[in-house]
Amino acid sequence: MKKSELLELLAADEMRPVLDIARESAHLLDNAELQENMVLLSSQWENLEKEEQSGTVAWDTLLQNRNRVKRSLLGLMAALPEQLPVTRDVAGNAKAMAVKPGIPEERFKRQIFFFMLAAKCWIIFWILFHKGTGGFTSGEALATISLLLPAFTAYTTVMLGDFIKNRNKPALPAAFAPRVSKTLSTITWIVFPVYVLALHWIIGEKAAGTLADNPQANYESMTGWLAVVESAFGIYVGQIISEVFKNE
Repeated sequence: MKKSELLELLAADEMRPVLDIARESAHLLDNAELQENMVLLSSQWENLEKEEQSGTVAWDTLLQNRNRVKRSLLGLMAALPEQLPVTRDVAGNAKAMAVKPGIPEERFKRQIFFFMLAAKCWIIFWILFHKGTGGFTSGEALATISLLLPAFTAYTTVMLGDFIKNRNKPALPAAFAPRVSKTLSTITWIVFPVYVLALHWIIGEKAAGTLADNPQANYESMTGWLAVVESAFGIYVGQIISEVFKNE
């Protein structure tokens, strides 16, 4: 529901639904001060309705009090976002807006970041492990890490930069929070593990000496296969990361 619709209800003197929607919005937005003020206004409005029904208060006094509550409500509504996290049911009562389908974007971002960080550490460990067992010389290990490090570093730098930029950004209610479609999530968890497993397999095959007949050709074959993997999967990994962690 948009705030402009709420203002239209207020202009039509529909105070009860306006108070209900504003109070529910304050609750969903987790704004304690706004919640307290809305509760007080609702209480005041209930008292005014009782006074109106009893007929014990002069009409001009009652009208002044009603306008005072409306002005207070209008001032408090300035703290509400343009898109409210509520809608109205068939009876006109406020209810929480349904959560959009998919995975919360923030959770998806954290999953990708920690997966890529763990993958980066594992690949480096895998190379160093084979260096220790004789599958790589010191020069080959260093050259291979230097070959793979820029891509991994570029990915994690974009992700870490996004987290730092949004470090003080308040959490949004579930109805407002951006979400990632299940299709993109499924594609991500197919492409990313295959990408890392392909690197793992190529490095292992080089260490085992099965990529070529002699050590020099074996290492050159490994670098060639790594380039193929980077070309085949790296572009998809980079595209997903750039879109999910894109600058706002």
